[in-house]
Amino acid sequence: MSDITLDAVTKRFEDTTAVDSVSLTIEDGEVLGVVGPSGCGKTTTLRTIAGFETPDEGRVYFGGEDVTHVPPERRNAGLVFQSYALFDNMTVRENVEFGPKMQGVPADERRERATELLELVGIADLADRDPRTLSGGQQQRVGVARALAIEPRVLLLDEPMTGLDARLKRRLRTEMGDLLDDLGVTALYVTHDQAEAMVMCDRVAVMNEGVVEQVGTPREIYESPANEFVADFVSLDRIDLPFVTH
Repeated sequence: MSDITLDAVTKRFEDTTAVDSVSLTIEDGEVLGVVGPSGCGKTTTLRTIAGFETPDEGRVYFGGEDVTHVPPERRNAGLVFQSYALFDNMTVRENVEFGPKMQGVPADERRERATELLELVGIADLADRDPRTLSGGQQQRVGVARALAIEPRVLLLDEPMTGLDARLKRRLRTEMGDLLDDLGVTALYVTHDQAEAMVMCDRVAVMNEGVVEQVGTPREIYESPANEFVADFVSLDRIDLPFVTH
């Protein structure tokens, strides 16, 4: 893993500025959440880090290395999507082995790596199961294990809990937050759900219309919002926030 830096990144689509001079750093081993309303630029920010978008201005660095024009397949970023995008025609283990197989990792090594990762995410007993028979939480863990199997420099999660019911989301955000902490992985977590980010992430960046309005710890964002937009966006019920004790 390594630290990830966006330096004054701007990305335009015709007449629309999706990301406007955004500067962010994800420290090595940190989980940085990016939140904001639909269309605020958070997914474009993630796609720029992944290499699927090239900024019109600014630079992207992985561990001090300029990767602005490096293609996605050479950035070694692990991706976890909304749908988990698991392969139905493969077992759980085969899903996790897929990335290393594409990298040319020998069969014995990728099987060992898959076994270790499935143990790490707590689902080693499901290795031979069909992914379609798993719960949403179990599928999520398979998605994380598969993303980690390529030994990525950064883990990028794009709205991974979208579509799940509210009760399951509340349980999974705690489980997922604990898992990311245990893994010590450098990660960017994009979500429109403020509570999700505040519970799961070490720091949170609040975006609005392509601009980062504030970056801080969940407590800082909640207790000392930088402006009216941030205050309104993170006006959550205290019961959702474990760091609020009064």
